[in-house]
Amino acid sequence: MSITVKINTVDRTSNIKYESLSVVQRLTSQVDTAKFKIIKAGDKTFVPSYDDDVEIKDGSTIIFTGKITQIEDDSFSQAGGVVYNVSCIDNTYEFDKILASKTYEGQTIAYIIDDIVTSYASGFTSNNATSDFVIERIVFNQVPLSTCLKRLADIVQYDWYIDVDKDVHFFPKETESAPFDLTDTNGNYVYKTLKRTTDGSQVVNRVKVRGGEYEGDTYTDEIVVNGNTSKSFQLPYKFANLTIKLNTVSQNIGIDFIDDFTVVDVLYNFAEKTIRFENPLSDSDVIEFSGNPKVPVFAIAEDPTSIASYGVIEKLLRDNNIKSNEVARKRASAELYAYAEPVVDARFYTYQSGLNVGMTINIQSDLRGVDENLIIKKIDFKMIDPNTFGYQVECVSTKRQDLIDLLQKIIEPEPMDADEREVSEQIFTDTKVVEITEEITNVTAQDGDEDMEIAENYVLDPFGANTNAIYVLAPYTPSSQLDTKREGRLDISMLLT
Repeated sequence: MSITVKINTVDRTSNIKYESLSVVQRLTSQVDTAKFKIIKAGDKTFVPSYDDDVEIKDGSTIIFTGKITQIEDDSFSQAGGVVYNVSCIDNTYEFDKILASKTYEGQTIAYIIDDIVTSYASGFTSNNATSDFVIERIVFNQVPLSTCLKRLADIVQYDWYIDVDKDVHFFPKETESAPFDLTDTNGNYVYKTLKRTTDGSQVVNRVKVRGGEYEGDTYTDEIVVNGNTSKSFQLPYKFANLTIKLNTVSQNIGIDFIDDFTVVDVLYNFAEKTIRFENPLSDSDVIEFSGNPKVPVFAIAEDPTSIASYGVIEKLLRDNNIKSNEVARKRASAELYAYAEPVVDARFYTYQSGLNVGMTINIQSDLRGVDENLIIKKIDFKMIDPNTFGYQVECVSTKRQDLIDLLQKIIEPEPMDADEREVSEQIFTDTKVVEITEEITNVTAQDGDEDMEIAENYVLDPFGANTNAIYVLAPYTPSSQLDTKREGRLDISMLLT
């Protein structure tokens, strides 16, 4: 068999240092990765770019498709070229580019997945997403699409992944078998590389599930006002579909701190379970309230066999996304299945191809005294020559894998409850290149002949031949152009007598 690497559909295998190529496949919904080095030297002029499409084949089998997400200029080769370290992430990276913001009520999981893919993931399909389980209510409030699938899978203990053709698979766990098993003598793994571990530290045999809230049956009651100073009153529950009557008269209800008394009669604070009137009510007034109380979800399940063997070991699971006791009971039972008995994991190295993550592989060993089925959770493909991969395989029992899933869920941030009054405002930056053309007109200078009239106003010398200036003490301002008086200076034009 041969190894092929295509980038943007072009075969670039010859550009890659074969010993640097590795592919890591992780169990189903976990992200697969690929790494390799590309040499740019001589006639090999290709330079990888962020977001390039990558396809890697092991013979005729596609083992990885995804995007280049990181490129590092590693070093200069002896041939005077450049070596690039390239890191890739599978199709989940592209799948998660858009966040989902939708609410579903009374829909099957298959319908929800199909709608999410159609609405947010152009180029992806959901042909292999199957589940007729009906979700009473679920809210996705600005979350990645992979998180949507994970939350749906957690509810019914399914698994999911996106295949190399960008199709979403959603299915019951452990439904695919490996093409070969492992025994002490069949040679399907490198001798002495098989290692097993049994772990009972996470055994749990009584699971308590605390979920969100569901709407109970209609509840009606009255509050009789005592005194005439109160205008705020406490209700026994958080209510959906709340109605209020004051002395048998129906009241218009608004939302506290949002509406005001110019348009409503009563303000309702859902979180604090209070109602508020504008003015204090009178003694003996009757407030009748009716609605569907929000009841906390809580369910308990236990495994008698495990309890008999190890005693009671309890665990509390919180999941605000669970909105009914029926779903809570199913979740508690699924957790019991995962943790009621000790778990097993194993690893081995093989040259046999054909394994995929998620497959069930049987290990039968007389030397170890075991005969068990494990799930392949990770395969690390390492090239040992230009045409051959070696495979480091990690396996876990069903219970162990469920434990890993739960631990991953614990370290994830809690999904925020969506406010049904929330308005999604979308602000976009419109970036465009604008071309501006400036036109300048040069005007040629021209001679202009124009007739001009000039008027001159002048006064004859007031000091004629027979007129002398009369010098006076300063300061003095002549009264007119014909005034012959001027400021005089002592010892020059004036004589002191």
